[in-house]
Order: sequence, then structure tokens, then C-alpha cells
Amino acid sequence: MSHRPPNILVVMADQMTPFMLEACGHPIARTRHMKALADRAVNFTTAYTPSPICVPARSCFMTGLHTSTTGCYDNGDPYHSFIPTFAHYLTNAGYDTVLSGKMHFIGADQLHGFRRRLNTDIYPSGFLWSYPLLDENDPTAMAFDFAPQYQARNIGPGWSAELQYDEETHFRALEYLRHAPDRPFMLTVSYTNPHPPYIVPRKYWEMYKNADLPLPHYPADMDARYSDFDRAFLRWYGLDRKSIRNETDLLAMRRGFAALAHYIDDKLGELLDVLDEQGLRDTTMVILTSDHGEMLGEKGLIQKRSHYEWSARIPLIIDHPGSGHRRIDTPVSLIDLPATFLDLVGSTPARPMEGRSLMPALRGEALGEVPVISEYHGEGIMRPSFMIRKGPWKYLYCHRSGPQLFNLVTDPGEWENLAGAPQAATIEAELAALISDRFDLDAIERDIWARLAQKQVVNAAMAANGTEWDYHPDPGEMTRYIRS
Repeated sequence: MSHRPPNILVVMADQMTPFMLEACGHPIARTRHMKALADRAVNFTTAYTPSPICVPARSCFMTGLHTSTTGCYDNGDPYHSFIPTFAHYLTNAGYDTVLSGKMHFIGADQLHGFRRRLNTDIYPSGFLWSYPLLDENDPTAMAFDFAPQYQARNIGPGWSAELQYDEETHFRALEYLRHAPDRPFMLTVSYTNPHPPYIVPRKYWEMYKNADLPLPHYPADMDARYSDFDRAFLRWYGLDRKSIRNETDLLAMRRGFAALAHYIDDKLGELLDVLDEQGLRDTTMVILTSDHGEMLGEKGLIQKRSHYEWSARIPLIIDHPGSGHRRIDTPVSLIDLPATFLDLVGSTPARPMEGRSLMPALRGEALGEVPVISEYHGEGIMRPSFMIRKGPWKYLYCHRSGPQLFNLVTDPGEWENLAGAPQAATIEAELAALISDRFDLDAIERDIWARLAQKQVVNAAMAANGTEWDYHPDPGEMTRYIRS
């Protein structure tokens, strides 16, 4: 009899920075289920997003490829249906591949290898969220007025479409696990919280009424330390006109985030309880992660899109049957998960993956260090930008702008830019070469602008025709309950 491979359960939160989570060593959001998982699993403490924005990050998670390889640059970009995803490979290995919740696929392919989805996506699937640069001659221009989502007057107890979506996502995932098939399954459960708006179920809001919420430190010369990239997003978000740096707003946004992270933690606990009830816990690989982080006012910034730590770092905890507890401080990436899944089931990729398997670490072996790369090329900047993490060093480069280089051991807050410093010249040259030797920056920039014009034509025609690609699950209402 052949050995049955383990089931796989991926639990993905959205925009969940690890720097606010008890499970990641920061006793703020009380994430007891995540902490219990980390205490029995392999905890990758230095994990990064391959792109600090939803759609590109998720394309990397699905394919194991960089965004510059897939061409998925922003939240209005698709990636080709002929690119195999882990769902294709696991399907071919005999798995039942199912998605509940958000994966923010753009374009006509709303499955990308999953056999089925249990609900639709929370966001539209067309090319709607691709934006050119703001008009430099219009001082009032902004993409969205993001600031209100981070102001205390708009944060607090209540109910939202986002919470409704996560409740449906969660219910359908629980029901799937209660009726799991008689073959290995790969279930991805992807919630939209703790992504703003920070509208929180009252009981979770009240839990953090008197919480100790550490606030960011702003040096007197912070504005002078901003890079070109930072300044572009201050304007993009409207933060050049509306401040969120006052204590009232900072406390509210962090209270909202902590409460919603607690909400997601309880969802994880319920999923694990059902695995236990069904006798599946010891035969299931459980993964807890996020697509990217959230700045939450650090450096006066909000949202994601930044390569700074609060936006670029993610939690990554993997409970592989038999792996036991280990802490891995070596930098890794969300892009490593597809290669890990293929290694788990013994599949060979049709094209080389750009992530690497984490199975050696799950087997108790040493995990060698490789440079971790994150990319952001789209909305708000519209030119190639990169992050590279190697050892204690972190290098940020935005095309045709001055680089930034930080030593995260001596400068975890990323305040002292060592680019151009004689003592860092060797490592700076090494990390810069990793970008210039591997990526065609001018070609990426041309592609960004060329596809934007094409998508605008398609958008106009789709609007005129009333065309949409949103996923419509077959609920099977006539057979779900008792009918005879």
C-alpha cells in the first residue's frame, strides 16, 4: 500500500504584520491559537512577502515565481493561465484542491488550478485597480483618500462587508473539513481581515479597551529621511495633506488591528478544533501566514506597498506532521511555499521555481541562507523597485533613485541609511549587482506602462458590454439539505 501524503491546510490572513502578534514575540494582539501552533511547529521568524501588495504577493504564493516573471505588477494585473500553480501540481498528485475566501485573481481564470472555490472573491476580478502616476501639476491629486480609514473617527465597534465575507469564508471552510474527502486535500482558507477598515465586532473591540499599544517613534528629522519612494506614497495616500501621526489616531488604528488579528486567531482555533474532531490533525500540514504586512503609522506611513519591515515582513508558521517545534531565523519568503508543496509530494516543476523548498527545515535539517527578494513596480510608483535581504543587511532600490541600505541588527527601525558609506561599500555593491545582473529594469518599466494602456481599452469595452469575470460558485442549494 502506498503511503498517503499529508493533507494541507493553509490559513492566510490579509495585511497582518507580525510586529503586533503575540505569536511572533510581540505581546499586543493576543493570538493564543497562533502561539500554540508556533509552539508545536516550525516558526519562520524572518519571513517576507515577495511583493508588498495583495495581487502580486498572491500570484507569487500561487506560482513560486517573482512578479517580474509573471508580469503581475499591481492589484489590477492578471498572470497567465498557462503558468502552473501549486494547485495544478497538487491536483495532478491526487489532491482535492479547494479555496475558501480571498485570492484576488484578476482576469478570466478564477481558479488557477483549484478544483473549486467555496465562495466568490471579496474584490472585483477586472482590470479596475491599475492606476497611472498622479498628475504632478495637481496638488490635490490622490489615488484614494486612504487617511480616513486610519483616523479614530472611522474606527471602532460595528459590522462590515469584510466581516460578513470572512464569516462566510470561515463557515464554508469548516463545512468542507467536516465532510473532507477520502483522499488528500489541499484547502486554502483566506480571510480579508485584519485588512482595514478597522470596524470590529464589539466583543473584540472591548478586549483591547485598556491594552498597552506601543506607538511609533518619530525622530525630529523624519521627513528629511524619506526616500523618493516614500514621498510618492505619502502623496498617493493623501498623507501629504492629512496626518495620522497624532496619538488618538495611532491608538485607534492599532487597537482595531489588534482586535481583528484576535478575531482571525479565533477563526484559526476553530479550524484546528474541527481538524481534531475529524481525526485529521496529525495527518495535516497546517500553515499560518499572510500575504504582506501593514505599516500602521510606522515612519508616518500606512497601508502596505512599502519595503520597510512592518509592510514587508509576514508571519509564517508550518506545522508539518512529525516536524516538532523549531525556530528558524534564516530569512525566507512566501514564494517558497509552492516549491515546498512540490517537494512534499515528489513532483517536478515544469519550469524552475524561483522560491526554494522549506522541507529541509521541516525535516530538521539546516536551511542554507539565500538572498530574499521582494518586488514592487506598480501603482503609485510605476517603475521597478526591489528589496533584498541577506544576513543582517537589507537593500532597497527604486529605479533612478538613490538606494537605501540598512543593517537590521544594529538598526532594526531602518533609520540609518548606509548606502554610500565606505564601511558598507562591499555589501552594497554585492546586493546592487543581484538586481542589475538578474532583472532588466528598463524592460520591466516599459511593460508596466504598455500594459496599462491596453488594460484601459479592455476596461472601457467591458463596462460598455456589462462583462465581468467574478467567480460564481455553484451552491447546489437543491441538494445541500434534506430533500427526501
